[in-house]
Amino acid sequence: MTPGLRTRPPRPATTPPPHRAVGLRWVPPIRARFVLGSVVVVLALWQLAGQTGLVDVQFTSTPSAVVRAGGDLLSSGELGKNAQTTLVEFFAGFAPAILVGVPVGMLMGWKLRVRQTLEPALVALYVTPSLALLPLVVLALGIGEASKIAMVFIEAVITIAVNAMAGIRETDPKLVQAARAFCAGGGAMFGKILFPSALPTIMAGLRLGAGRGVIAVIVAELYGGTDGVGQLIATYGQNFDVATLMFLTLVVAVFGYALTQLLRVLGTAATSWER
Repeated sequence: MTPGLRTRPPRPATTPPPHRAVGLRWVPPIRARFVLGSVVVVLALWQLAGQTGLVDVQFTSTPSAVVRAGGDLLSSGELGKNAQTTLVEFFAGFAPAILVGVPVGMLMGWKLRVRQTLEPALVALYVTPSLALLPLVVLALGIGEASKIAMVFIEAVITIAVNAMAGIRETDPKLVQAARAFCAGGGAMFGKILFPSALPTIMAGLRLGAGRGVIAVIVAELYGGTDGVGQLIATYGQNFDVATLMFLTLVVAVFGYALTQLLRVLGTAATSWER
């Protein structure tokens, strides 16, 4: 070492903060208290606006009136009975949609001829609104539970199948080529490469399918049902009972959010190997 020159001690290695999204600077996580605080502020302003006459409560109601209406529905048992009907119809249509949509979608992504045969019909049904399909389903199955279950199945299975197909097609071709180079059979190719690679997209499809299924069962009950939460919404909407109507709408929104969050947690657990 040359005399008279000093060496600086090496700087400690620093780890950059994790990025929440590619290409974006790190964003601090949102605290739960901020979310809760914003909800409280909105509810307080809503209540104040209704009490002071800034908004017409005949069309917007107030949070206190919505809570009272919900208490009346719960105490009378009307909500529990109709919610049970809606839940049975939803899960009776969503469960078979998973059992059918996942393997069919994966087969479409794996086999070109199957995809060319089924994809046009699936895409056509995917872009068709529920209200356009409902009259045909009701004519075929009546206004009972069968038509609601069928609507949930149709709306959910299409979304699940399309996402499962996309997951298979997005598999890294280098992995497939490597497996073929080692003479992997169809079962090994599917179980060790295709399915694990497509699993995150499949779980995303389940969340989207659940959302479309919730919409389908409520719409079917609105326009072609004799009971269920959708029928309650239609009844109280016709009676201009805004507080009860808003409470029922909130119940549907909370159920849909809770269901998608549950599927998100299950998807995170199922794909923990990615992290």
